[in-house]
Amino acid sequence: MSNPLPDCVFASSNTDGIADLMPDMQGDFLDYPLVYGSVKRDGDYRGKTIWFETDDSRFNALGNAVLYGDVYWKLWERPDRVWKSGAPSFVEVNFSTSNAQPRWRALEQIGKKRHLSRYWQERGMRCWVDLNVAPRWWEENLLGVPLGWNAYATRVHKNDSLQTITDQASLAESHAGTDKIKFAVWGHRKEIEALCQRQGWIYVSEQKEIWSKRDASKAIKKESLHLEKQIMIEDIKPRKITGTLEDWIHA
Repeated sequence: MSNPLPDCVFASSNTDGIADLMPDMQGDFLDYPLVYGSVKRDGDYRGKTIWFETDDSRFNALGNAVLYGDVYWKLWERPDRVWKSGAPSFVEVNFSTSNAQPRWRALEQIGKKRHLSRYWQERGMRCWVDLNVAPRWWEENLLGVPLGWNAYATRVHKNDSLQTITDQASLAESHAGTDKIKFAVWGHRKEIEALCQRQGWIYVSEQKEIWSKRDASKAIKKESLHLEKQIMIEDIKPRKITGTLEDWIHA
């Protein structure tokens, strides 16, 4: 049985109390990245980097559970399942932010992921800092990340421009104090892949074929349901009944 997240306080160099990451446990290699949903919770995670990138629709009401296959991982209730999985490293949990939310809410989301990251670091896992936050909170998102940190990751959204990714990388380079950072980009567009190749960044495909197969499966299911509906309609067409009332009841 997994242990709950301890009610602990980690060292913090900022006035907001957001946990500091351990610089000696930052990401070194992006071991074969395993994006959420790829395998079930009891699958083999050894030699893989767990990439906690997901839409909030995959989280529970409190934003504490991530869906893997058919099972929810309640990170706050059972965080040990992550480091006991055998995965040597992870990209931080992406609790969503928006430009419209108040600062306290953004800090809460950033604080939660950093607290989990520090906990998993203490358990021997290496961390890649998640940069996928709303632009308004880019600076706050680096609270708890030591100066000189080199390992970062982000996700490309549908409307993100090349400049958005470049700006994120520039911010990371400024924080690291060098342009020789490790920058992993999860995306699905050829121009982003080409940009990564030019800049020497790591590009991870979003595996569109997986979603294409799922879309095809949904289309087949929808078609079958439509066909079933048509058959049902045919079955309930009114029939002309003649004779007595008793004949009609037993028809």
